[in-house]
Amino acid sequence: MSLTEYSLKNKIVIYFFLLIVMVGGISSYFSMGKLEDSLFTIKTALVITQYPGASAHEVEQEVTEVIERAAQSMDNIKEISSSSYAGLSIVDIDLEEKLRTSEMPQVWDILRKKIKDASPNLPSGAKAPSVIDDFGDVYGMFYAITGDGFSREELNDYAQYLKRELLPVKQVGKITLFGNRIECVDVILDDAKKSELGINPGIIAQVFNSQASIAAAGQIELQDRYVRVSGNNAFKNLDEIKNTIVQVGKEQFYLKDIAEIRKSYLEPAIGLFKRNGSDAIGLAISTTKGGNVLSLAENLKAKLELIQPSLPLGLEINTVYNEAHEVEVANDAFITNLIMSVGIVVLVLLLFMGFQSGILIGSGLIFSILGTLIVMNAMDISLHRTSLAAIIIAMGMLVDNAIVVTDGALVSLQRGLNRRKAIVNISSSTSLPLLGATFIAILAFLPVFLAPNSAGEICRDLFLVLAISLTLSWLFAMTQTALTNERFLKAPKEIKDPYANKMYLQFKTFLIKCLRYRWISLASVILFLIVSIVAFSNLKQAFFMPLEKSYVEVDYWLPEGSSINKVEEDLATAEKELFKKYPEIVNIVSSISQTPPRYILVAHNESYNTSFGQLMIETNSSEEADAMKPGLREFFADNYSQARCRVKDYVAGPPIKYKVEARFMGPDPAVLRDLAEQTKIIMQNEALCGDICDDWRNKVLTWVPQYSQVKAARAGISRNDLGNAIQQLTSTGLGIGVYRENEEQMPVMLKVNQNAQNSISSIENTGVWSQQGAYSVPLKEVVDSIEIKWEDSVIKRFNRQRAITIKCDPADPNVTGATLLSYMKEEIEAIPLPEGYSFMWDGELKPSQESQEGTRQFMPVSLLLMVFIIIMLFNSVRQSLVVIAIIPLSIIGVGIGLFITDNAFGFMAIVGFLGLIGMVLKNAIVLMDQININLNTEGMQAFPAVVNASISRLRPVFLAALTTILGMLPIVTDPMYGSMAVTIIFGLLFATVLTLIVVPLLYVIFYRIKVTELN
Repeated sequence: MSLTEYSLKNKIVIYFFLLIVMVGGISSYFSMGKLEDSLFTIKTALVITQYPGASAHEVEQEVTEVIERAAQSMDNIKEISSSSYAGLSIVDIDLEEKLRTSEMPQVWDILRKKIKDASPNLPSGAKAPSVIDDFGDVYGMFYAITGDGFSREELNDYAQYLKRELLPVKQVGKITLFGNRIECVDVILDDAKKSELGINPGIIAQVFNSQASIAAAGQIELQDRYVRVSGNNAFKNLDEIKNTIVQVGKEQFYLKDIAEIRKSYLEPAIGLFKRNGSDAIGLAISTTKGGNVLSLAENLKAKLELIQPSLPLGLEINTVYNEAHEVEVANDAFITNLIMSVGIVVLVLLLFMGFQSGILIGSGLIFSILGTLIVMNAMDISLHRTSLAAIIIAMGMLVDNAIVVTDGALVSLQRGLNRRKAIVNISSSTSLPLLGATFIAILAFLPVFLAPNSAGEICRDLFLVLAISLTLSWLFAMTQTALTNERFLKAPKEIKDPYANKMYLQFKTFLIKCLRYRWISLASVILFLIVSIVAFSNLKQAFFMPLEKSYVEVDYWLPEGSSINKVEEDLATAEKELFKKYPEIVNIVSSISQTPPRYILVAHNESYNTSFGQLMIETNSSEEADAMKPGLREFFADNYSQARCRVKDYVAGPPIKYKVEARFMGPDPAVLRDLAEQTKIIMQNEALCGDICDDWRNKVLTWVPQYSQVKAARAGISRNDLGNAIQQLTSTGLGIGVYRENEEQMPVMLKVNQNAQNSISSIENTGVWSQQGAYSVPLKEVVDSIEIKWEDSVIKRFNRQRAITIKCDPADPNVTGATLLSYMKEEIEAIPLPEGYSFMWDGELKPSQESQEGTRQFMPVSLLLMVFIIIMLFNSVRQSLVVIAIIPLSIIGVGIGLFITDNAFGFMAIVGFLGLIGMVLKNAIVLMDQININLNTEGMQAFPAVVNASISRLRPVFLAALTTILGMLPIVTDPMYGSMAVTIIFGLLFATVLTLIVVPLLYVIFYRIKVTELN
């Protein structure tokens, strides 16, 4: 008993099943996870190690090399890149993209163990390395806490309070604060008093540490019980610190008499944050894995309303980025697109198949979508940009099977066949070919699913949703469609030839002419194919395209070594001017010295740098944001020529900082800089090139006192003593201990008064004390020389080699990175390389090639499975070859479509082309199956069997293609999926016509069938 026969005999079971699907689908829509972007893991960890006092070169050789060597010993390492700054090492460890998310925790545990094992090999002054593996977490609910009249300390306290209150809220994953400066206690010595009284700063440090911790006191045994003895408590407040007694020679002083003690913040600041010019603390919240960000937003709103009365008047919690709003807009667009697509599909079916047939097939579309939502929810697949696009893509394809079944039943009814028999016959004869064709359409997307890279992980849900929905469409075509057809399809009043109308007759005449002049027809097809291949050479190439966002990001870089205060001042001035110039600006958020937490998956992160700042400008719409970008570039170029300013797009897909990146690797920094300058000259000569820079940036001034072992030994001064003396005169100060206030720990920094800070002459003449010395020695008397020189501010490495990367973006936003690269590629590659040096391309090119390579890697598997299904269906070499020969013809129309619409041929266009192959093969299989039915079941002669098969398949193939094409229209303008939609629309438009002509053409050629056999 076939599935259709079972359905017709057990209607109550099927109706009950449909009811479950309807209720379950609607319920699943509201309960399933909803996110802006599909989840994919950024398989990168950072290992950060501080080495105070060391130069960038010393950090590279003594710290970075040790960390890189330890990481390199792991399996599944893809790349290791590092940045060695003065006193700081940052190592980026990228894992192979074939690793799945579930494997990551174990891999990071192994990395931690490797780094821990390597720690004894670090120099004595280096701090313990810190491994950061949550680099890719997305904090989509991002707020700024502000308040006029509130100090930073008060803002930070309220931010900590809000964090504690919001962490237990349902659907909250993690909460991180940004811009919360580290509090410290400054002990500021008066330089004049220090010299007059002969105060050894080392004594102050000793006294402080001896009283800053709780002293253990044990317990007393009294008769039959123990009584704990309370130790002397550490400092409870600043007054106790101020009243600490310091012994100076034979005299004693209160610390407050010789130093100013106050609460302050560590200098330089780490991560300043402002909103519309006011100090702010960023509160960034992530959703739990598989969570619903819409529910999270509602839960947060409810909790904040409860908290609000307990907050002081004037304290504001402002939204910086609201992922829930973006998801809500996407879902609203999805519902609109769904209604449009269903409406388009039903309208097309109404026009070509009649009212009843159109409604019946349209109802099958609804059940397929609802069933898909149920399975998605069960498989923990959220609604996001990728899965929503997959449903829209599937929309037109979901009715293909129902069209074939309904059309076959209608034709049989018009020929006078009994209704039930007509329905059972068509379902039985087409069920296996349709199932095979459906699997082939699914298999076309298999390479994307199996691709071992980030792009494949992003598109993983695309394959799964298409597989689920297309499989369900076949199931519903065999059950629900057959059931509703029996109930609602009516037999015509008179029996007639269903193919006797004008459209069929004209197609028949044209087809016979093509078959009669078969070699001319074949030559024309080949010519079309050649023209399409040539058209591809003129297409734009791109990896992923920009997203439509109502935000604009501006990166602001002053020369390396610039003060964070200067960056803050410049951005504050720029904000005021921008608000005056652009009334459409809603908010401006500035992040100084580093980027905020990753609030959107495609955001780029910049590590800490005092020369860096970023503006996040919010407008009312994406149109306003796009219109503003040229003016912003001009504004910063005219008013901030001393800085490098970069106005950025939010680009769909894996984060890529620059579209074009050229990297040279070799041992000598001077040679690398020379190669970089040659490359920059080539880029500057290209008019379309903008935002040109390199990642070593400019050299910085360094004050270098050469420690004299002989002079210092006479005075009993060690290197540490010299370093401590210098640190006291800097704005950072010398750390001498920790002050605990409740759960908070504040470093205590010893400094001299501001008059002596950051002064070269003061530092040269400052007194250097030994740890227990009774007198000081001027610094210049324990050094051989003092010089100021230029040195590299950072040493970059790639895979354990020194490497400099030169970067640029297209100056014209309509020019893709691939196009720009093509203008310079040959000239840059021609730069002569000294022995021991190498070159590679990165930027957009490298991940694009890796993604395409990953997809191509599994193309043979996908094609082999397709061919296997085709052979199973037909059990004939020649018939299988006819169907397979359609694959290259799928390219006809794709190049033309992308060229006309000015879309780039990138990764998503490749995905669309794979889907197109499946759709075209599906049509070819259905047509070939009909030829076999005409030959084997109907007993027709060869030529009439071929012609009649094409005529009988005209309406279902045409309608299947038309519904798919029109169903795709809503996502043509989508920045991420537009090129894929255009690829399928134009490819299917041409390929459908070719299928109805070329399959019969190849069949008569392969089987040498003559036109004369028609009679």
